[in-house]
Amino acid sequence: MVAAEIIETITSKGGRIWLEEDKVRARLPETLRPLVGVIHSHKLELMAELARRPTMPAGVRLIRWAPKAAPVQLSQCPTVTNVDLFIGSTLRQLEARLNGKDWLAGNWTLSTLIDRLDTVGCYVALDDPRAALQ
Repeated sequence: MVAAEIIETITSKGGRIWLEEDKVRARLPETLRPLVGVIHSHKLELMAELARRPTMPAGVRLIRWAPKAAPVQLSQCPTVTNVDLFIGSTLRQLEARLNGKDWLAGNWTLSTLIDRLDTVGCYVALDDPRAALQ
């Protein structure tokens, strides 16, 4: 099992895995407890893979990480030529929007920002979906 598959398995079953300084931390559902040994044996791979992924703002969780290769055409914007830069700036806009700073979010709605991330392969969800309705 490679690092991306381990992460996908954990997150798709409701678990969580993250980097904390030089340690890989995981919160696993009971059904995935057998993966503890796999996590330990693939620690370096997991650290490298998790380090590539962007940090999520508070209240947002990464569902799936599958960044597309540039160029990516968006429906309401010009073509994205640097996907990593686009994801980082859109996550900052999402964080600003969640904190009520609409002007820093480019006045984009939460759903539009999430859709923009989806388009480039960064699938996220809000911990409190009711926030999208406000």
